[in-house]
Amino acid sequence: MLDESDRSRRSRHSRSSASRNSARRDIKGLEPSASREQAVRQTARLRARSGKDMSPPARSRRRRRAWAIVGIVVGVLLVASVAYGLVLFSKAGKINDRVNNDSALQQELASEKASAPGEPFYMLLMGSDTRPGQTQQRSDTLMVARIDPKNKKIQMISIPRDSRVAIPGKWTTKINAAAVYGGPALVLKTVKQLTGLPITHFVNLNFNGFRDVVDAIGGVWIDVPFDIYDTKASAYGVAYATVNKGYQKLDGKHALTFVRTRHTMADSDYGRMRNQQAFIKALAAQALSLSNVFNAAGIVDAVASNLDTDLTPLQLADLVLQFKGMKPADLESATAPSAPKYISGVSYVILDDAKFAAMIGRMKLGQPLDPNGASPTPTVTVKPADVKLTIRNGAGVSGLAKACSDFFLAKGFTIQETGNMAQSVYGQTQVIYQKGYEAQANFVRETLGFGNVIPSAGMYTFPTHVMVVIGKDWKSPTTTP
Repeated sequence: MLDESDRSRRSRHSRSSASRNSARRDIKGLEPSASREQAVRQTARLRARSGKDMSPPARSRRRRRAWAIVGIVVGVLLVASVAYGLVLFSKAGKINDRVNNDSALQQELASEKASAPGEPFYMLLMGSDTRPGQTQQRSDTLMVARIDPKNKKIQMISIPRDSRVAIPGKWTTKINAAAVYGGPALVLKTVKQLTGLPITHFVNLNFNGFRDVVDAIGGVWIDVPFDIYDTKASAYGVAYATVNKGYQKLDGKHALTFVRTRHTMADSDYGRMRNQQAFIKALAAQALSLSNVFNAAGIVDAVASNLDTDLTPLQLADLVLQFKGMKPADLESATAPSAPKYISGVSYVILDDAKFAAMIGRMKLGQPLDPNGASPTPTVTVKPADVKLTIRNGAGVSGLAKACSDFFLAKGFTIQETGNMAQSVYGQTQVIYQKGYEAQANFVRETLGFGNVIPSAGMYTFPTHVMVVIGKDWKSPTTTP
């Protein structure tokens, strides 16, 4: 006969067995025919997988293993990131090589007091172009920029490359001649004298590498305002001379044609500057919004190979981070108020001193460059087929009228009349236009490459809108510099 203590132990044993049997039935995946020992082992495995009913030490061990795995992964990523960053910065280091070796440029930059961190500063932006067969770079694009990191705003003023200015230590001539006479240092000195701005940083992008930068970010989306066909603007042959009107993604070769073209535009360099300003906005917006880090190496490589600047890679990286998320509307651009003019047969751009000084004053205050908010003048394109020419020989040299006619016919112009002037006294070639057709005359002159553009003003009679009078300065346009 069992006493109360035995009954209590048996009762507890029965309840424990019942509980184990119940748990055994409730655990999904447990084989019904398993023996008690097999059931215990199988139950332990199933519970371990589900993470249920683990003892505190077991759970602790499991957490430590999980955190160890996470730590290893994070460590690998950190090492990879640091290594990747070092590789990128080692590549980018060469952006400073040419500036560091230019003591005159460094001295000119150091002559101005640097702004405090985060405060606005001024930068000179140059776009240089070395054409095939040439060794001398030309400053084809010149901009002065105000960079405001705190407010994420950038303002740029384009200075026409043919602007007639006084070059320090030289004479009054086109501003792009400063690069020939004294390199970037003289360009910087000239722009500082012209604007009165304390420019402390310098950036020069070689157009030959422009293609690589555009291709590195996968092309640039932009709305092309008009059809372009310009063989002179294409650096890669006729195949890339055409850019069709409309919103599209341009690869590097077509983008280069877009920012170079001027020969098919009535306002020549002004139209080109508008194209450049529009493209810089599109390029900046898309480059700052890139999310694919795997593009970084290609972008750094393309930029480092074609960019010269005094900014270190760390300073550039800091600027990119500060301007991340900048709105396109916060990048403002304008062109220095000016007008084209021919002086002694040379094409210049004459700055409007009063309006230009007012624009610079607004830039210093961070105010809109154009207080009236006027939209830029739309580009008017002139096509050769739209221009009918009269060709007359004023040099007295037999065969020049035919040579000139053949040149313009090959370019697609319409020749309505050829002949000789009454007197062979013209020392310089003249491009004469009827009232309202100055744009067509400028286009003819740009195509020819030389000559004076003058209005008819009732002094000349000819049946077309434009007449070319050949002077004694005539040279075959194919050999004219």
